[in-house]
Order: sequence, then structure tokens, then C-alpha cells
Amino acid sequence: MTLIVAGYNQNKYVWDKDSDAAKIPDRRSGMFLLADSLISTETPSGRKALVSEFRKIVEVQIDIWEPHFIRETFNNYLKVYQSNKCFIAFAGSTLTAQHIINNISGHLSQLKIDFEEGINFKCVVRKPCDDNNLIRLGNSNQYGEDIFVPQKDYHNLLSAEFVSDVVEHSINKALDSKMQYVLDPTALAAMRTDIILAITCPIERRDYLYKYKFASKVTDNGVIAYCDKTFIEADELAIIGMESVYGSDINQVAKAALSTHNYKENITEFVAQCVREDETNEIGLPIAIKTIDGNRTTKEFIKE
Repeated sequence: MTLIVAGYNQNKYVWDKDSDAAKIPDRRSGMFLLADSLISTETPSGRKALVSEFRKIVEVQIDIWEPHFIRETFNNYLKVYQSNKCFIAFAGSTLTAQHIINNISGHLSQLKIDFEEGINFKCVVRKPCDDNNLIRLGNSNQYGEDIFVPQKDYHNLLSAEFVSDVVEHSINKALDSKMQYVLDPTALAAMRTDIILAITCPIERRDYLYKYKFASKVTDNGVIAYCDKTFIEADELAIIGMESVYGSDINQVAKAALSTHNYKENITEFVAQCVREDETNEIGLPIAIKTIDGNRTTKEFIKE
């Protein structure tokens, strides 16, 4: 098991016109993620630790590739136009998580600029598995010099919402590929994995946290595993792993800390206390503390 907590830095506030609260965090000060680092397994004599210092928060590169043209003819994608970073954190099956992260990385590193068919020319970003007009048409089409101009056509193509959709798609594809080996409820429970995404929107310059909870349902074709995506509001936390054990207490600490200038510090201190005092061998030190603000990332550790 695991304990991961993610939240928004509470450095700046704005007036909230839609609620009774006087102010809410502006989601422009970056995000923090806390994670224990223990991997354990169930044995006949109880749960035993296998590995410590295991990375449960992974930095993932987001690359948008721009089309290359020889005169007026499309000639593949040869250069990255824009790069961004995001964090992916996981709790649950380590093997399933590795498969999911590989799938997320594979999608986010191969995003491509294409165009939408219609009256007005418009560039869009496609997943590598999407239908792509430039690739489909190949060198049979001619493109004028007044389109596919980076300075005017490639701006504001990548949003946090789009990235969150790509992550959702990647998780579901990874889960779908594993379902052929799931034969009973025990095997289904063994692949249970939850994910957190942290990204600063390149368009809005606002921070976004998403939680993807593992879910399943019975259909005419059998059991389907999928993720249930939730956007985390400015004054909320994303908690995965031992949420049922520690989630309520952590949220209470966070709520009390909102009115202080030590929001992240108070939550970090309490999470560290939970990990130190846990006797289940489900979680353990050291605790990784990672932050992301735009493309700037930091990391530190609590080792004792």
C-alpha cells in the first residue's frame, strides 16, 4: 500500500464570487506532492517490507512535435516544438502502475500538431493513436506558406484539460490490455491502481491536480476496468493509497492550515507523523516531497 498526498501551494488568494468563503487559493503558486517510499508484500507470517526509497512520484515529459515540410509538401515530424513537464503519482499495484506510466509517457512524448478539416484553418494537437490528417494525406496534399506558421498557428494548443484527457485515455488503455489476464475478483483487486496528475496549464498558467480512481463494472462483454477522473479544487487535497485510514485526519489538518501561512508545512509534518507511527508495514520512510510550478520542479526527502 501507499500514502500519497497532493495539494496546491497556498501562497496567493483571490476573492471567491461563487461561495461564502472570502478567499480561495489562486492556483498559480505551484503544487506539492508527498509520498512514502515503501514497497511491501503479504506473506504467511504477515506483511513484510520488500523495498524502501521506491519512487512513487514520476516526472513525465510532454513533447509536441511540429510538422516538417519540404516546400509545400508534408514530410513527417522531425522536431519538438514545445516541451512541458508533469508529475504522475501512483498507489496500488506496482506492476500495473509501471504499465500505466509507460503508456502515459508513450502518449505524452509523441503528441503531434495536425489540422482540423473545415472552412477555417485551425491547428490542433493529436495523440499518437488518433487519426491524423497530415499523416493520412501524406504527400498528396499541398500546403501554402501562409499556414502551419508557428508564430501564429501553434500558440495555445496544449491545455491542462487536454493532458488530463490523454492521461485518462492512457490509463484506460493500459487497464484494458491487462483485463485479458484477469479471471476472478482476486486478480481484479490485485491490479487496483490509483493515479494523480499534477500539471501547470501552459495556456492559463494555472495549476491543475487530477485524481484517477480505479473502478470496474460488469457489462454484457464481462468485467471492464477503468479510471474515474476527478479535478481537485483549489482548497482540496488529492489523497490516494491509505486514504480510508488517514484521509479524514489529513483533510482536517489541511482545513485548519488554510487560515495559516504554513499550509504545506503543516500537512507535510502530519503526513510524516502518520508514516513514522504506522505499524502495518504498508507505508514507510523516507518520504519524498516534490513540487512543480510550470516546468520548475524540486525534490527533497524526510528520512527519519
